[in-house]
Amino acid sequence: MPGKGCDTLHTLLLRFSAPLQAWGSGSFYDRRETDDMPTKSGVIGMLAAALGRKRDEPLEDLARLGFGVRVDLPGTKLDDFQITDMGDKRNANLSTRSYLSDAVFLVGLECGDMAFLEKLEEALKHPRFCLFLGRRSCPPTLPLVLGIREGALEQTLREEEWLAPEGMRRALFRFTDEIPLRIVIDGAVGDARKKDVPVSFSPLKREYRQRYVREAPAKLMTRWKPPAETEQDPMAELTEDSSISEAAECGFGAKER
Repeated sequence: MPGKGCDTLHTLLLRFSAPLQAWGSGSFYDRRETDDMPTKSGVIGMLAAALGRKRDEPLEDLARLGFGVRVDLPGTKLDDFQITDMGDKRNANLSTRSYLSDAVFLVGLECGDMAFLEKLEEALKHPRFCLFLGRRSCPPTLPLVLGIREGALEQTLREEEWLAPEGMRRALFRFTDEIPLRIVIDGAVGDARKKDVPVSFSPLKREYRQRYVREAPAKLMTRWKPPAETEQDPMAELTEDSSISEAAECGFGAKER
């Protein structure tokens, strides 16, 4: 069971990057929205699929994992208007589905049971069912699994290197010298609440409960700047060497025989 077998906290890190992602926590009827970052219910669903669990199997061990997200690239919201042919029905079904385009997230799963995290890591590398980032139309790009780090959730999310591609970094730093990376993790009583912890994925009775969340101080990325100019003359040493050579040619400084 999570939380047992080890006194030291460890964090399994995942990289969520794809052309499209969708993380809905409050979608109803024909309007399917997306949150601005991965939800705990969506990530637990991915873990359950990797482990080969059916929709009506228990999720308590996965729900107890510490959960946090760092927003490395927030992406752009995209709305897709869809018309579905309903067959013999008189009217077609109209719906709007929202996605995050070109977003990159660092997801952390914290647990004191190293063996349990290793089991999840292995399952994600060799999943029993297909994995997707929120919706079936959103497969993840590789690498999905970054590995297990020793340390608490917030510390690990802060210390991991920035996942944005080099070209995107250069483009972003054209407009600013500092880029904050948001970090949102599980909170405590009194913090904000979010209803995205699955109790059951059963199609007969889907059920979710609330959890506390808090926004930790952001990881601040700064543009590299060249060192300030100094008064040092780079040609001085060459001039000095030249003077010594000229003096030697004229016999100055020569040793007596």
